[in-house]
Amino acid sequence: MLVRVIVLVSSMFIVSSCSNGWSIGGYEPNPSDSMYTFIEVMDQDSTLHFYADHVSFNQDMWCFTHNRWESIRKR
Repeated sequence: MLVRVIVLVSSMFIVSSCSNGWSIGGYEPNPSDSMYTFIEVMDQDSTLHFYADHVSFNQDMWCFTHNRWESIRKR
């Protein structure tokens, strides 16, 4: 009986603390709180690349999709 009460009370707390977005320890982060912004770029052959912050042309940037440095050129 005690186990049922504990499960019931615990599930009430879990359900009542839910929100539409993410919540970490009662804190709801928003996009302005992020340290990084990410840019997704589609290559000529439809390959997607994922870079941090911004895209700088004529420079090597780290691609998070492929886990390697890639040379960025604008054509």
